[in-house]
Amino acid sequence: MTELDSGPTAGPGPRSSPAAQTWAWVGGIVAVALLGTALWAGVRPVDKADAAAVVVVSASPSPSTSPTPPATSPTPAPYSLPFLPGPDIDGILPRGLPRAGVSTLEDLPGSVAEPRDARIPVWTRPDVTTAPVLALESLYYDAEARWLVLERRPGWVKVLIPYGRGALPSHDPEKVNGSAGWLRGSDVDLKPEKRSVVIDLSDRVVTVKHADGTSDRLPAGVGSPATPTPQGLTQVFTVTEAVNTGLSVFLSMQSESLDGFFGNDYAATALHVGVGQGQAVSNGCVRLTSADFERLTDLDPGVPVLVKA
Repeated sequence: MTELDSGPTAGPGPRSSPAAQTWAWVGGIVAVALLGTALWAGVRPVDKADAAAVVVVSASPSPSTSPTPPATSPTPAPYSLPFLPGPDIDGILPRGLPRAGVSTLEDLPGSVAEPRDARIPVWTRPDVTTAPVLALESLYYDAEARWLVLERRPGWVKVLIPYGRGALPSHDPEKVNGSAGWLRGSDVDLKPEKRSVVIDLSDRVVTVKHADGTSDRLPAGVGSPATPTPQGLTQVFTVTEAVNTGLSVFLSMQSESLDGFFGNDYAATALHVGVGQGQAVSNGCVRLTSADFERLTDLDPGVPVLVKA
């Protein structure tokens, strides 16, 4: 009897060749070796060289994307310019003003400060976070103000206060003269000043140096031993008429021995016409002949004047 055809019969399939079996065996060994190496690297101690490398990599900062904040300006202290006091020739200046700090003409910057406005504030130090303590006017006795510059810093100038006293002579003669103050550079214009005056109390001679470099030596009468002419650096304040001395060159200094003079509550020091050249005879002023005095009448406010022994 013939068997019916049931189609192809499922068998074990084709057998691998000996070469293929060999390469499969080698690949397995390699895979096991790689896996073992990875596991060993994960659990082994890290040596010092590798540790250093790890530290260096982990310490590298990531780039910052935040912007750098802008520098902030100091906040000015509030003040009211109209209510700031001005220096008075018969008054006492506010406390805390710095001293001039300059004793020779050579130490000066060689300039004067002219105000840009009718009234400008004065600080005790170059710092807008503190309030100003004084105000200077642009006109004094019909003269346009110019102030002797003692020191310059970025944005600031230190000037000699035009008049007023730091103290009465009877209280503290060393503080009568030499008060200074700081002005903002934006409040003034700086102008060169080549002229100067030197009053030598020992020789009793006034030396006037002009802008062209020439100079005049003028014999003078100076203060007596009881009422000496005050010494130190000062400036021309104004050239104006006085009741008792006529036309006079007033300085930004006052007597350091007299609280008042000629019925006034001040004792201003001035150069004027008088007798006694070559002698120590005055109440502190400097006396010149009429002809010599004419050489000083064109001096502007702010011209430096040095009074020395």
